[in-house]
Amino acid sequence: MSITKLGKIIGDWNHIDDALIQKVSNLFGLKDCINRLDTQNPTEVKVLQLDSLEHHSAEYMFMVNKIVVHLTDWEPGHFYCYGKDLHTGWTAGEVYSYNWYDTPHASANAGDNPRITLEMIGTTTAESKEFLARLKRFDTYHLELKENSW
Repeated sequence: MSITKLGKIIGDWNHIDDALIQKVSNLFGLKDCINRLDTQNPTEVKVLQLDSLEHHSAEYMFMVNKIVVHLTDWEPGHFYCYGKDLHTGWTAGEVYSYNWYDTPHASANAGDNPRITLEMIGTTTAESKEFLARLKRFDTYHLELKENSW
């Protein structure tokens, strides 16, 4: 499959604001990270595309990571297409990544409610490698307990 589940962040996804977005983004420790809250309303479609990410140096594209955190649960009618694979069935807090540089992707919301994700794009650092390794190992991270909630 073209998309990889990295783990799940346990938190209160009912109150999404700038502080929550920054708190989640900080966990990943990506350098020059760009955060994008993506809300896809019912009937909206994003056609198949391949990212170029011009704002990052072409010389270091292999170090650029694109991480997606679902902030709402999957509902019938919500889906992504990554290459030839369909992505459905997620729950809020699940974290995914995909090979953005060579995987065309699209999405649609044929459901009744908005679909919200946080997309983070930045250069991999030692800190981000460590957090992702721990997330993969333990599968969950509790956002609200302590600063280090493994």
